[in-house]
Amino acid sequence: MVLIVTYTYKFNNRKVFWGVGLTTIVSILILLGLGILRPSWGTETGMAVIVGICTAIGCAITLIYAAEDLHQKKQTKGKNIAATGNEPLQEIADSEHDKITLSPRLDTELARKIFAKAIEAGYMEEVGSHYEWILNKVLLAYMCGRIYCEDYPEKTKYDDKVFWMPGRVELFPGTELDKLFNMKDLTQSRHSRKNKAAPVGSEKIDKLFE
Repeated sequence: MVLIVTYTYKFNNRKVFWGVGLTTIVSILILLGLGILRPSWGTETGMAVIVGICTAIGCAITLIYAAEDLHQKKQTKGKNIAATGNEPLQEIADSEHDKITLSPRLDTELARKIFAKAIEAGYMEEVGSHYEWILNKVLLAYMCGRIYCEDYPEKTKYDDKVFWMPGRVELFPGTELDKLFNMKDLTQSRHSRKNKAAPVGSEKIDKLFE
């Protein structure tokens, strides 16, 4: 009866079970103390009283145990739900943390387009919060020079040799690019090769701009 009422009216199971259990035990003790219940061995009535008292106390203890068992299960279930609910949030947080963010100077439409093509071609890849360049550093400097300084390849009239010509933009964002690609001295790599023969493999980079 207690279980039915508790479930139907959505009462707090733990409080109800504890209340019924303790009330039963206290009531039996009071009745015994007042002499209303007179357990005795050897008589049919006395034996019935003893059996009734034992049964009532057993039920009371069972209710109290059930109350604690249900409470423990609810706590465990709540912790599991909380842990499960936090996993997607943690994944999102990790994803946002590892997402590569271009600085305002580097974030241009051309840069995003060429970076995407380079990733697709297998020349670079995303690693955590930065890019990893697969080819040699000079080719990276060449590509970035074309993106940010408008550098361009130019063939000579005589031997059809390709030269690396500097563009109109003089300021090369070397420091930011070093950080983005986890490299060093990209500025020096560009400075030492511009106005000279294009590096071996430059045609791979040129195709990205077609």
